[in-house]
Amino acid sequence: MATYRELFGFREFRFLYAGQVLSYLGDQVAAVAVAVLVFDRTDSALLSAIAYASAWLPGVFGGPILSTYADRLPRRAVLIGCDIARAALIALVAVPGLPLWVAIVLLYAAHLFSPPFVAARAAIMPEVLPGEAYIAGNGLSNITSQLGQLFGFVAGGVIVAAVGPVWSLLGNAVTFVLSALLIAAGIVHRPAALPEGSPEGLLAQTRDGFRYILADPWLRTCLALVWVASAFSFAPEAIAYPYAVTLGGGPAAAGLLLAAPCVGFLLGAIVFTRVVTPETRERLLRPAALLSTLALTPALAHPGLPVVLLLLVLAGAGASFIVPLNAVFVRRVAPEFRGRAMGVASSGLLVGQGLAFLAAGAAVQAGLTPATVAGLSGLLGTAAVLTVRRAPTPIEARIP
Repeated sequence: MATYRELFGFREFRFLYAGQVLSYLGDQVAAVAVAVLVFDRTDSALLSAIAYASAWLPGVFGGPILSTYADRLPRRAVLIGCDIARAALIALVAVPGLPLWVAIVLLYAAHLFSPPFVAARAAIMPEVLPGEAYIAGNGLSNITSQLGQLFGFVAGGVIVAAVGPVWSLLGNAVTFVLSALLIAAGIVHRPAALPEGSPEGLLAQTRDGFRYILADPWLRTCLALVWVASAFSFAPEAIAYPYAVTLGGGPAAAGLLLAAPCVGFLLGAIVFTRVVTPETRERLLRPAALLSTLALTPALAHPGLPVVLLLLVLAGAGASFIVPLNAVFVRRVAPEFRGRAMGVASSGLLVGQGLAFLAAGAAVQAGLTPATVAGLSGLLGTAAVLTVRRAPTPIEARIP
């Protein structure tokens, strides 16, 4: 089993990982900067939310189509091109005096380049890291993202307060440029995954990607399990503040409620990628998916804050089954379909979580207590996970 230290013995991974860290930290700071910039100019929470939503809405509606470019074009070129495009567009958002509607349009345009970038990076990783090293590398990337979530927003608030939103956005643009330079210097050129001169157009190739996934029972089962479990297990995040208030806390308690699943996810990802054997990992994937939702059901008893935090840590630990399963998913997909497969997977994940967030918020608005909503999310999620049938073959057995 590969250690995290051994991963950095692979030259291409070092450059990919460094680029990921840079751009992710820049994004976290920019998320705070955008909210501050828009709210300061308009005093409108709605417009601030619309701008903030630019980080995920493009992936929902354009992910599967835009991710097709990760198969149509050389993936190194896609990574570099997306970084340069995002750097330019984010830098334009920081231009003083820019009309607000133009700034929001530019934000959405910048985030349109995220789906092909994420798809290209995911598709190239199995070519950079062999065997179990890929499982560990995928786990380290997810752990890094979770750590970024835990500390990024705090650091972002400090940085934005110190230098202001405009300079913070320019800093984010610089991180994209640096990421592009690292990829250009450290990643080997590979030809496009799709055969050169393929007669099909973009939409036809996107449709082929959907058909490829739907034709494979294991891939369908994998996506259904991930989408269902993640939607229900993370739904309580949408009601963290009202939940904290009912528990006698305030913003600090809400922060703990949001951080608890991240802590569990981090611990679970480490166990799955560094502690257990591949055989044990395979046996634990489905029980972990069940844990991600089942752990929330005791919230129906309205326990106090310490118990709720423990439940959320357990749910996050269970949800970490996504980390190794994602790696197996990508390796199982034929190389020429990997970009499109990741586009479909990511978009479905965003849609499922977005709908679950809305449902949780609507349920509290309708009069249910946050504890009841969290517990019902766990109960319904457990039932949904149990309805997802098992894959027809062992998870690792038919990987090419």
